[in-house]
Amino acid sequence: MAFQDLNAVLLDKKGTPTDTSPSKKYGTGSCIGADTSFNDVQSTSTSTVGLKFSTVSFPENERVTLKDTIPYYLPCFSWIPTYSVKKCMGDFIAGLSLASFQIPLAMSYATSVAHVPPLCGLYSLVFSPAVYTVLGSVPQMIVGPESAISLILGQAIEARLSEDPKLKAINICLVITFISGLVLLTGGLLRLGFLENVLSRALLRGFISGVGVIMVITSLVVELKLNHVTPTRQEHYHSPFEKVLFIMKYGPENYHKPTAILSLVAFVILMSLRIFKKRYGKKFKWLVLLPDILVVVALSIFVSYKMHLKSRYGIEIINDIPKDSMKHLKNPFSNVNVATFKDLFSTGFMVAMLGFFESATASKSLGTSYNLAISSNRELIALGSMNVVGSMFAILPAFGGYGRSKINAYSGAQTTMSGFFMGLVTLFTIQFLLPIIRYIPVCILSVITTVVGLTLLEEAPHDLKFHWRCKGYSELTVFTVTLLATLFYSLEAGIYIGCACSIINVIKHSAKSRIQILGRVPGTETFINADDYQANAAGYFINPQIEEIEGFLIVKIAEPLTFTNADDLKMRLHRLEKHGSAVTHPAAPRSRRKEMTENVIFDMKGMTHIDSSAAQTLEEILSAYNRRDVHVFLTNVPLTEKVRERLVTSGVAELCERNTITNSSYFSTIEDALTAADVIAQRHNQQYHTPPPSIFSNTLLNSSMA
Repeated sequence: MAFQDLNAVLLDKKGTPTDTSPSKKYGTGSCIGADTSFNDVQSTSTSTVGLKFSTVSFPENERVTLKDTIPYYLPCFSWIPTYSVKKCMGDFIAGLSLASFQIPLAMSYATSVAHVPPLCGLYSLVFSPAVYTVLGSVPQMIVGPESAISLILGQAIEARLSEDPKLKAINICLVITFISGLVLLTGGLLRLGFLENVLSRALLRGFISGVGVIMVITSLVVELKLNHVTPTRQEHYHSPFEKVLFIMKYGPENYHKPTAILSLVAFVILMSLRIFKKRYGKKFKWLVLLPDILVVVALSIFVSYKMHLKSRYGIEIINDIPKDSMKHLKNPFSNVNVATFKDLFSTGFMVAMLGFFESATASKSLGTSYNLAISSNRELIALGSMNVVGSMFAILPAFGGYGRSKINAYSGAQTTMSGFFMGLVTLFTIQFLLPIIRYIPVCILSVITTVVGLTLLEEAPHDLKFHWRCKGYSELTVFTVTLLATLFYSLEAGIYIGCACSIINVIKHSAKSRIQILGRVPGTETFINADDYQANAAGYFINPQIEEIEGFLIVKIAEPLTFTNADDLKMRLHRLEKHGSAVTHPAAPRSRRKEMTENVIFDMKGMTHIDSSAAQTLEEILSAYNRRDVHVFLTNVPLTEKVRERLVTSGVAELCERNTITNSSYFSTIEDALTAADVIAQRHNQQYHTPPPSIFSNTLLNSSMA
């Protein structure tokens, strides 16, 4: 194959490649090549076929003042200067609407799910939004207790109390809340917000679906008033599957009929209201604000007070709620609490991870809907701070929720003050309305939990159909494993196994090198992946006919090189040399001889980063090529200073052929490298083109013929 002489390609003063040969067989593009230095780029403005091009000048780093940084670290200062009466009214109405259904929901989570006093749930609505108002960066976000988190807390409390009855549930609650807040706060200070990308949506969906089923099962025990029944085997009351066996065994003979009837009536009313809102919500948008939970709770209070449900029918009610716990702050570092840190750390850590992931999902959705720039690290600090502060009041762990945040935005919320107003309404309820709340039947709160659990299952069929249609079998596997582990063993097992599957997928993805063997489309200057398939005009997928240049191995590294994928790069290069394809099975017979690889061209377009370990591996690869007298060329090397400097300091650049035009080890295009290789081959042939040796030559004298 004849190549264009290297001297035929010249560069003008502006760095535009110019071809002086009669026929431009291997041309170069008129762009800034990888071998062009920053100083060579001049400010230009040209017009070609009606298009205007101009060079963008990068401004120097401006000095950041304290006034600029305060709104970043304290986001409340970004909206306080422009806060108006109109915004305040919108926030107040939104906060009032949220409090109408969040207050009974928080009490339900506290009593029926977490097995702690109702004030733990109510305080979570008071103090968490107050801290988030100052540190939160998502205006429409509403923080408070979450169903899944409360269930994890409840199971941990149940397990600890069965081991040591002397412990208090409220102390276990504040320790777990404190640990989760401390973990998140530390993660924010260390800027670990990127970890939210590790957990997949399939994992979250599987875990949330399991939580929904468990909430229904756990609530059924209270709705049938079976919690007073002592099972013969204590373990029947722990894992979800064993709870089902417990209900089937003891339910038919021991359920409380008045409690079961009241629970069924409340469930029918609540579900009917939800179906009505869903059916007519698009036509009458104001129905979204209808507090269906508040309606059921208000009716139950009226019926409980008028009919004396506790004294006449034996239906349990909340009774008096002590308020004196608010007067005394709790100390997470007391001797009693510190003694439980070791045993509760795993639960607190799991609460932190799951809560952060739920909050991140909500913040991303809100950020997409309202065009907000969300910082995961600032959200970590906000979530961690509010749980650390809230632990002194023994609150339920609080995190952001997408459903209530969506309602908050629809209600007219403008800033995080809506959550603050929700907390004020809750505080007013605690101070003045507890004598009314005491009449709420406990089974009504369990019915609310049941309905919430069913809503957690609504999106699961849609996700399963989507992944099945897309053949996302790995996602379906993660979903199934997480769900089964949650139901048949425990919540902790479900989240741990699911996280392990997600982390393994992430490691597998990052450790896989995606190098490509390139071939040229005949009659063009385009190089494509030889293992790719393209669609023709008829829509059928065919393997395009490409040219393989004899003696050359053209490899594209289209991703950052790190310690995770560098070794895989070496293995795949060996496979390319052996088979000529990166997708051929390693056990296939060898189809290429080593002698067929005389030149290797690395196309590094897309290799935006290379760490020291990967540079060391690349240096070893190139040294092995040099020992075999294989010429190595680097093309399309990014202009990133760190990448080029590392290639030089690691010795990689020295092992490559030099570009005589730019006096560097980098070539602008693959065609430039092909041309340079042709010149080197011509010089090599001229240097070693000698007549055949005589019979008395040193070679023959030392041969076996002597």
